[in-house]
Amino acid sequence: MTMTVTTTIVVGDPVDAYELFAHARTVLGLPLDGRWHLVDHGQVHTLHSLPEPGVPAQFSVSFPVQIGARHPDDPDTGMPGGYALLAFTTTGDGLDRRWHRDLAGRAGAWLTGRRLRWTWQHADGPWTVGYDLHPQVAAR
Repeated sequence: MTMTVTTTIVVGDPVDAYELFAHARTVLGLPLDGRWHLVDHGQVHTLHSLPEPGVPAQFSVSFPVQIGARHPDDPDTGMPGGYALLAFTTTGDGLDRRWHRDLAGRAGAWLTGRRLRWTWQHADGPWTVGYDLHPQVAAR
């Protein structure tokens, strides 16, 4: 049976959507000069990867058109709002949950390295905080 599975990362701080898209290419081991297209959904745009031979996942980055605006949350699914959504999608048999977790981890490491908050979800599972700024404890 063929299934489609998506792992979604919500970035909680402002991030350059094109840089995030370029990093997603790196996560999948793709060169930065690959093919993509931009879809205009009105207030939100989405950068989509195009199918490439031998690449088991496609990915997209959705972001608000207005600078500084947040992508809305979705109370029906529990998805938090954010400044960008990165999604890795695979289609096939025997999809590997660990591979999706690794994709989220590698993309998340890039975000964490920039001190950007992020939350992620695999398929329809719970939303999990990947990185959140912790208030510094005041010295006594």
